[in-house]
Amino acid sequence: MSTIPEDALRKEYQIRVPVDGRKSFIVTMPYEIVEREARRRGLSLTEFLEKYQAVAHYDNFDGVIYTFEEAK
Repeated sequence: MSTIPEDALRKEYQIRVPVDGRKSFIVTMPYEIVEREARRRGLSLTEFLEKYQAVAHYDNFDGVIYTFEEAK
């Protein structure tokens, strides 16, 4: 199991179920992460949110890794 460094930034968020009976959850990302990704790509936050989506990667490793990919 992976360990989180003691000096890592930490924020707590609730996980919400979007619709009863669905097999998915809504997870909130910290503003700073999304804003940083927009800046890296030279986009305003609004442009970034229109062009990119968060994608969860999971399978044979501990946890979930999120990447930002262009929306299709």
